[in-house]
Amino acid sequence: MGCKELIEALRREGEEKAQAIWQEAGAEAEKIRADADERINRMQEEYSLMQTSTIKDKIDPILSEAKQKADAVRLAAEKDMSVRLYHLAASILNNLRDEGYPDVFCSLVKELPFCKWEIVKVNPEDEKIAKEYFPDAEIITDSSIAGGLEVQAKAGKIRISNTFEKRLERAWMEILPGLMRDIYGNL
Repeated sequence: MGCKELIEALRREGEEKAQAIWQEAGAEAEKIRADADERINRMQEEYSLMQTSTIKDKIDPILSEAKQKADAVRLAAEKDMSVRLYHLAASILNNLRDEGYPDVFCSLVKELPFCKWEIVKVNPEDEKIAKEYFPDAEIITDSSIAGGLEVQAKAGKIRISNTFEKRLERAWMEILPGLMRDIYGNL
């Protein structure tokens, strides 16, 4: 082998070694880049989770407070609605005095326990019918009574109110949930 051929062989061998070194260095650099990318991605995920957790920790109390305030507003609105509905219901109790009211009055009288009633308070329109049922009692008229009657015996020691207003008052807590369901159903 001549000098020229030797130089050529050495150059080829050098180029091959240089190329192998560059390939090895490139592969190592790529491995380092991939490892760095993986660590960066892991760190980003960890920081994202920490950030999400931190944000959640800050948002949860705010949302909880907002929910409490919204609940308080809703409850106040429901209470106001309840009062308004009650007054509306009370204002239309006179409508129950339509046809058949004498039978209703009779039923209310029959619900009373047996007693010598001394005072009977009724709507002014019921004075006549009250005298029929309680001929020995003092009949007092009261226009705030829509229907029904209040009775007293034994100098006021025994008192019973069987008026439309009292019946509404007693039944209101049973009536209200149905009304509220109807209202919410129509929203």
